[in-house]
Amino acid sequence: MTRHSSRRRPGGIVASVATYATAALIALVFLAPLALVLLTSVKGTADAQTMSFSLPGSWHFDNYLTVIRTGNALQALGNSVLIATAVTVVTVLVCSLAAFVIARRPGRVTGGVYSYLLTGLIAPFAFIPAIRLLQEIGLGGSYLGLILTDVAVQIPFITLIYVGFIRQLPREIDEAAMLDGAGSLRMFFTIIFPLLRPVSSTALILVFTYAWNEFQNVLFLIPDADRWTLPMTVFTFQSTHSFDYGLVCADLVLTMVPVVAVYLTAQKYIVNGMVAGAVKA
Repeated sequence: MTRHSSRRRPGGIVASVATYATAALIALVFLAPLALVLLTSVKGTADAQTMSFSLPGSWHFDNYLTVIRTGNALQALGNSVLIATAVTVVTVLVCSLAAFVIARRPGRVTGGVYSYLLTGLIAPFAFIPAIRLLQEIGLGGSYLGLILTDVAVQIPFITLIYVGFIRQLPREIDEAAMLDGAGSLRMFFTIIFPLLRPVSSTALILVFTYAWNEFQNVLFLIPDADRWTLPMTVFTFQSTHSFDYGLVCADLVLTMVPVVAVYLTAQKYIVNGMVAGAVKA
């Protein structure tokens, strides 16, 4: 290596500085509101009115206990876990199976079905017809009605990323399984589905995050407050404690912690799953 090649070019240094500066700015944009909420959540009523980044005059960690006791947080937590888990499991199973058929059996029928599914990426969600349909089939205001609606919203995009991945899997895998006497379902669940782990991890994280944070569907489709999820408790708790920002922010933190923990734990799988299958090996 020559002396000139070992030196960093000025243009490279400028690019590195610009990259780090941009990354720091993006991090600040996302972390500043989170820090503000965390600080406000442990402040007293008067201290929290300013919504500033100053440290609390006195630390009120009892705000969280107050939220749990008076904000119906535990029941809402159970509702969130039930709905988010069910939506995630059903979406992953339905979309992976549908994508396998679409990818492995190209034709007019599967192509038409795939095109129809993809229109869901741009078609707006119509609440009034959805509410009416759920009422007609006896699922209005129920957990099952909300779960099926959330699954339907996620099907287009999740199917899209599954199809892109499955199309890169060699067809020889299917042929070898069929020669061994495996049926379609057995071949999928014992051979194909384990190979979908990268994209399944991405789908799991994205769908779980969506279902946990979902607000509009719960608001319009679930009139019973006892069945509301954690994000909905923020809505009702804020209306009750409009001027106590310490309690409202404590409720926000309790709502964010589970999904943030899941996201931070599995964030490395998101990019890997999104690009898996994008480039043919």
